[in-house]
Amino acid sequence: MAYIICEPCVDVKDTACVDVCPVDCIHTVDGENQLYINPDECIDCAACEPACPVNAIFMHDEVPAEWDSYIEINEKFFETFVKPDAGGDAAGGADGDGKKTEKRQGIPEEFVQLPDLPASSIRPILGLFVTLTQPVLGAFSAKFKSELEEIVGNSRTFSAAVSTGINCLINLTLYPVLLFLFAVKGRGIGLFSAESNLAIFVGVVFAVVEGLYRFKDDLVSTESEEQPKYRAAFYGWIPSFIAQACLSVFKSTIVSQPRAPRSSVPGAVLTDGPIYSDDLRERYRRYGMVNQIREASDYYQIEIEFPRWVPDSVYKKQFDLPDRMPDYTYQIHLGDDALTVEAKLEDPRFSQVLGRASSFPDGFRNTFQIEGKPNDYRADLRDKVLEIIVPKTGKAADLLIEQPVHYAKLKG
Repeated sequence: MAYIICEPCVDVKDTACVDVCPVDCIHTVDGENQLYINPDECIDCAACEPACPVNAIFMHDEVPAEWDSYIEINEKFFETFVKPDAGGDAAGGADGDGKKTEKRQGIPEEFVQLPDLPASSIRPILGLFVTLTQPVLGAFSAKFKSELEEIVGNSRTFSAAVSTGINCLINLTLYPVLLFLFAVKGRGIGLFSAESNLAIFVGVVFAVVEGLYRFKDDLVSTESEEQPKYRAAFYGWIPSFIAQACLSVFKSTIVSQPRAPRSSVPGAVLTDGPIYSDDLRERYRRYGMVNQIREASDYYQIEIEFPRWVPDSVYKKQFDLPDRMPDYTYQIHLGDDALTVEAKLEDPRFSQVLGRASSFPDGFRNTFQIEGKPNDYRADLRDKVLEIIVPKTGKAADLLIEQPVHYAKLKG
């Protein structure tokens, strides 16, 4: 189920998705106005989707209706596309001697990490109250508004800049009205006299000058990287001290903390026994991406880790799947300059879910570049790790490498 790049990418062609793709399946050519994802190479790892700055990448089945045509556009591109030869700049660049270097096997380090912990947030009912009172809260001090903005964590609920701007607009009416009433009621000036008009004018000028001062950091360009301060109205200083104290005292009450810190990505594996928390690495095992090749003087040692746990998804519950992944069947093909491993999950219990979601690929195919003139290989699968020994010349049996000994054999 490959991903599709849609209309927002047109004439943008930002390559952030290319940088994070672990299998180099995103391509384009001169003259094209967008990028394309090769469905035969895509492993549905979802690394590209959050990296796209214009939200142009969707799963095949989730492409918006107005962009359905891009599914066919993507397919037609790869009918004639020829991938450049691996090596040099196209694959991994060149080393200091000008020799072509291949990309290393295995998971890119930037993917082997756990996500950030979920942030705290203001309680929903208080969030609504904060939104409705923004015109009043905008009169408070910059420190108070900055702390409240950080607690809320959502600019749609509360924004220091927006609340201050709304308050400034209200003051354009409030100040002239207050000075006008003071002049008429307090000093007995006529409603339509020159003095009353002057009071209104002074109120407007005062509101404008105060507004410019409060937005000074935005209006005056500075090289400082600090957050702009949206200052208080002249009548907001005293209430700010009271509000600041209340915010400090009742912060734990108004903020909703996550019940428990999340130690793994969504879809964490749940079992009756120990929990395999590093499920991002487990996801890459299902695509054969947790692998490595070591070169010795007379042989190559290749290791591929197979998945251990069934991902905790709706399919696991729906089809009553076991906790542990069954063994994969695999075939090894040895060529003159490469060894290819094809692994398949053929357990009948998984037949209804394979290929339906990125969590359940039906297998993977790995190719390892080797040199020399190998005649055969030795393969051992133990503890979900496939180890392959490939001699550079001669037979694997002639290598002075100890055979792996299973603990059960030692006991029995």
